[in-house]
Amino acid sequence: MARNIPRHGTLIRKILGGVLVLAALTALGCGSRETLETIRASRDAGRRLRHVEIQWDLAHSFAFDETDDLEGFRVTEGEWDIHDGMLRAVGGDRNRAIMLVQSGYDPVRIEFDATNHSSRGLIGDITILLDSRPEKTFFSDGYALTTGSYWNTCTTFYRRGVALANTAWSPVRSGQRNHIVFLFDRGHIRYEMNGEILLETWDVSPLRFSPDRWIGIRTWATSMEIDNVCIYQGRVAETR
Repeated sequence: MARNIPRHGTLIRKILGGVLVLAALTALGCGSRETLETIRASRDAGRRLRHVEIQWDLAHSFAFDETDDLEGFRVTEGEWDIHDGMLRAVGGDRNRAIMLVQSGYDPVRIEFDATNHSSRGLIGDITILLDSRPEKTFFSDGYALTTGSYWNTCTTFYRRGVALANTAWSPVRSGQRNHIVFLFDRGHIRYEMNGEILLETWDVSPLRFSPDRWIGIRTWATSMEIDNVCIYQGRVAETR
């Protein structure tokens, strides 16, 4: 009879194992439902926004024809100047960041031309900063979109310094002029380069922008030229 009764240790292990399996299944079920609900909410939000026409009003534009324009910007890191009608990141061992305008716009559309030049084999990032601060901690605020990063291997959206979405692809080439279009529309985030969408995603709990935060541009340890910056404020078109 004794041989048919499990030892105490074996019995306890079986009980604990059953509890852990049950807990895991329960957690998996809850997690799956929550994930599906989040996906559905994101998809539904996307459908609604895509059926709403946005009118874009030009709020700021910079052609960098005057060197005095630099006085209205906030250099956060590195060295920047204006030369030959372009805003240039010309110095800095690591981050080179500059804030252009204060903006609380949502929706917002940002367009500009960017040319990176390789240094020591590194092309460097092209980064847009949204709802940021003119401080060295800028990357932990608001949103950031960076392409050309990690040795030109990926494109990533960051939300307060944490990756929200990314793709292992970046078409940045040294010396090539690129037309950048960045769109943020109440959680809908899209990044285009030269007419091609590199990355698009949704933030189902979008940050609320503050009018005392800034829109900026950043690169990493390389020279970069910026031109023809246009920042648009979006508004929902009136329906009849």
